[in-house]
Amino acid sequence: MENPGKKSAAKTCPHFGRCGGCQALDKSYEEQLEQKKENLRKIFDFAGLQSLPAILPSPSVYHYRHKVQLPFGAKKQGKRLVITLGCYANDSHEVVDQHACLIQDEELSRIAWSIRAWAQTAGLTVYNEKTRSGFLRHVLLRKGAGTGEILIGLVTNGTRPVGLRRLAAGLLDAAQNALRGSKSKIAGIVQNVNTRDTNVVIGGQEFAWWGRPFIFEKLGPYRFKVGLQTFFQVNPFQTPLLYDEVLRWIENGPAVLDCFCGVGGISLWIAKKSRIVLGIEENAASIAAARRAAEANGARNVRFVKGDAAAELPALMDGFDTAIFDPPRKGLEPQNIETLLSSPLKRIIYVSCNPESCARDVTSLLSGWRLVSLQGADMFPHTDHLECVAMLDKKLP
Repeated sequence: MENPGKKSAAKTCPHFGRCGGCQALDKSYEEQLEQKKENLRKIFDFAGLQSLPAILPSPSVYHYRHKVQLPFGAKKQGKRLVITLGCYANDSHEVVDQHACLIQDEELSRIAWSIRAWAQTAGLTVYNEKTRSGFLRHVLLRKGAGTGEILIGLVTNGTRPVGLRRLAAGLLDAAQNALRGSKSKIAGIVQNVNTRDTNVVIGGQEFAWWGRPFIFEKLGPYRFKVGLQTFFQVNPFQTPLLYDEVLRWIENGPAVLDCFCGVGGISLWIAKKSRIVLGIEENAASIAAARRAAEANGARNVRFVKGDAAAELPALMDGFDTAIFDPPRKGLEPQNIETLLSSPLKRIIYVSCNPESCARDVTSLLSGWRLVSLQGADMFPHTDHLECVAMLDKKLP
């Protein structure tokens, strides 16, 4: 396990303490894991578990993030305005101009910084939240750890810019220079349009500037198609261990509902132990990607339906033994809880990136369900964030 010592990581990053990306670089990784275990224990103290297992450590502690999302900013330098790019400062929307990062993939960091220089040279403007003017809002980069393919995304406050071909050629050249000597390659450059006055990063309209609007990623034996808007775990080194924890609670031969299934990563991972897996997801792009992944990987016992899990779940539960939930940070809807309290299901496996909302939902289910297992998985070293997997069995009458 990577561990450079208690304080060397914080000293290595010049932005630590001001940048909101990391909160625990000044602690050893062992300390971080112990603190996360203690936090998880406190959050689920109501459940009366006899013991809590050690947090699953990330196999890679540094440069693990294979999705990078950074806002553009601007600052005065003498008489001119200089473009900045980086995470927001703690408790603000001030952009910390990034020149180092210990958690982003190193190649994606170099590409991000080359985009900042390209935007400055090209004379592009940066979005201003107060005036709602300016063009560039965010950079969004994705890299397939198993394929080396990289997708460049620019989130903009406006549609196709004047001089698109020139801009695209300049951006591609800058990014490829940042990758010089690497085996990784740029698969595509995509513009995402978001003209709304919102904190939501991604808009609904996309244009391909160059190449294709997706990358291929390989996770274990499975191959996936991932676009800018596709949900995929950001830490590809830890994801197989997280999915193995879900698989551990799949008994041989059940019929499984996979709610909020995204591109079908968990669905495919558990298919070998399941009689049938039905994935539910309301994002159309993710469902299309999941169906292609099932076909490409020969998973004949896996199928997917587009729909809202809260609305569709009651009609889909008949004949199923187990349900997996991997909801957004806000957790389950009250309608989901009501459905589960009266459902014929025997087991729930709840994957959560927010232990607080998971604990709230588990509390609401305890009248009909019993929390059997709780496992933390560190998907985000050097941050306060923690993933967890809760397994609940139906209480016997």
